[in-house]
Amino acid sequence: MATTVNKYLDNADFLLATAVYDDAALTTASADGFYQQNGIYRQQLGGSLVAGSATCPSCSGSITPLRLNSVSETGLCCESSSSFTAFFDTGDSWLDPLTTVMYQDPGLLTVAPDGWYRQKTVGQYREVLLGVLSGFQTCPSCPPSDGFYISGSRPVCSDFCNEPPNYLTTVFKSTDTNHTYADVTIGDVILGGFLINGYYAYADTSGVSTPSGNFRIMELHDNEVLGIFECSGGNCVNA
Repeated sequence: MATTVNKYLDNADFLLATAVYDDAALTTASADGFYQQNGIYRQQLGGSLVAGSATCPSCSGSITPLRLNSVSETGLCCESSSSFTAFFDTGDSWLDPLTTVMYQDPGLLTVAPDGWYRQKTVGQYREVLLGVLSGFQTCPSCPPSDGFYISGSRPVCSDFCNEPPNYLTTVFKSTDTNHTYADVTIGDVILGGFLINGYYAYADTSGVSTPSGNFRIMELHDNEVLGIFECSGGNCVNA
C-alpha cells in the first residue's frame, strides 16, 4: 500500500529530477521503489530515478448495474428481478470470470448478498453463494409466459399516432416481471434479446395496426421501459 512521505529532489521539477533523497542536504538516496507527485510516478532504481514517467492508473474498481433474484436462476431469467449495483475492487470486474468477490457498497466493505445476478439483456448469470461469486452460467429455457406483441422501433413517439404509414404489432415479448399488456409499467425489462433504443407500439394481440386499434406505446432504453404513452389527436400523451 502506498504511503505519503516527505522526500527531497535535486530539481524543483519532478520530471527533471535525477534522484529522490531522504534529507534536505541530498546526501542519502531514498529506497528504491516508485514515487509519485501530482498523479505522475517515476521509479527509483539503484539510488537514481529511471528516465521517463507515467500517469498513475485509476485506483477505483468498476461498477456494474445488474438484476438480482434471491430465489433461483429460473426466477432471475424468466420471472422477476430487482435492480442491484455491483462494486468491484481494482482489477476485478463483472465480465472477468476469475473475479470471485463482488460488493454492494462503494467502500468495498460488504460483499453482495447470496443470490443470482445477470445483466439486463444478457442470457447468462452468475451466482453468489456464501459470499463467493461463481463463473458464468447460461440461463435456463423459460416456460411460456404472459406477454404482448410489439412493433418495430421508431425514434419519435408520435409516429405511431399518424398515418401513413401503419405499424403492426407482430413480435411476441414478455417482461422480467411477467406482466401482461395491461400491466406493463415503467421499470419493466423486456426479455428476449437487445432491442434498439426508441419507441414501440404494443398490443394484447398480434397484428394490431397503428394508429387505429387498441394499443399503447412504450419507450425503451437498454430494454428497460422508461415511459408508457397513448395517442391523442396525433400526439403522444402519458398513459
